[in-house]
Amino acid sequence: MKNQILAQRLAAGWLAAALLSSLSLGTSIAAPARAGNPPATDPRLDMVTALEALGPHSSLGDQAKVFGRLIGTWEVEYTDFSKAGKVTHRSGELIIGWIMDGRAIQDLWIVDPSGTRKEREVYTDVRYFDPRSRTWPAIFIDPEHASVAKFTGGAVGDDRIVLETQDFDNKETRWSANDIRPNSFVWREEESSDGGQTWRLQAQHQMKRRRAAQP
Repeated sequence: MKNQILAQRLAAGWLAAALLSSLSLGTSIAAPARAGNPPATDPRLDMVTALEALGPHSSLGDQAKVFGRLIGTWEVEYTDFSKAGKVTHRSGELIIGWIMDGRAIQDLWIVDPSGTRKEREVYTDVRYFDPRSRTWPAIFIDPEHASVAKFTGGAVGDDRIVLETQDFDNKETRWSANDIRPNSFVWREEESSDGGQTWRLQAQHQMKRRRAAQP
């Protein structure tokens, strides 16, 4: 993922909602390890319970399928390509789920510690369907660097989703889920310096669905 993202002054309400909603998907993995489990009545879990949703809101109709098919946890093989040609491989996971009564979807990106880095990287984005534009706007949040970026996009054909933004260094940036299958897909991040005529591949991540443990 990008370590340097151009900060955007977006609405404080959006930022607060997105940051808080990250807990609904990642509380058990995003918090530092601690002894024991909190009781079910622990007030710190109230936000988690209120935000989580088991499925899409009925108002989404067929649009729920665009990102709904990606719901779940994915094992990720991250591969990043620098401008100098250096290739970096890392591992991690991607968790995707419905939130806010099924009116929105959240992704939680986790990159495991590697090299000299002792802490993992954690990113999140929240997306929703806009019936006026028939697109899926999304807000991507990098809390470590206190920055955000706004994407817009949607399905392209049956097995591809494309999201675009100009919030990264004022360049055209395209993120896409490609070759979507029930248990795998390929995530690509590309940038263009000539208005979209040519694209440079910045990252390509292999996604494999994590299966639930058998009883």
